[in-house]
Formats: sequence, C-alpha cells, structure tokens
Amino acid sequence: MNLLTNPKAPVILLVVILLMTTLSTCNSCSTSKKITRLKNEVDSLQTVILQRPTTEDVERLTKIEGLRSSKRTLYDWNAVVRTAVRPDDRMNEYDQEIKSLEK
Repeated sequence: MNLLTNPKAPVILLVVILLMTTLSTCNSCSTSKKITRLKNEVDSLQTVILQRPTTEDVERLTKIEGLRSSKRTLYDWNAVVRTAVRPDDRMNEYDQEIKSLEK
C-alpha cells in the first residue's frame, strides 16, 4: 500500500502535523513560564542588592555607634579623665560629631 495513493493519507498527515504543533506549543508555554519566573527572581534579587548599604554607609554607621558607645562609657563611669577636656565637654563633642555624621 502506497502512502500517496491511500485516501486516508491527508487525514493522517494532518493529525501528525496537529500533534507536532500541540507538542511544540506545550513546550513553549512551559519554557515561557520558566523564563517569567526567572525574570521575577532576578528582579527581586536586584531590588535586594540595590537596598544594601554601601561601604561608606557602613563605615559612617560604625563610627556613629562607636561614638555613642564612648559617650555611654563616659556617662556610666562618670569618670574624671585627667586631660585638658572635661567628660561633659567630650560628651558634647561626641553629640556634635554624631549629628554631623547622621546628616
């Protein structure tokens, strides 16, 4: 039996083409879903990266916390330091430096 002389050949050919198209379409839908999911994940990671503080911000925050810690230490100990600067004056200097760094 020759495929070209068979009266059902066009129908079989049409079914095969339809089946191939369906399989191809299903695969592309799955791929597009994966691509969309990956794009969303990349966008969320970029947002996280952009929200991270810079090195200068971290250094500034570290300096501010160091000054606050020094101020608390002076206040808690209530020590009279044998220097030319009184502890109250030194605490005021810390406050001024903290205010200038926070701007």
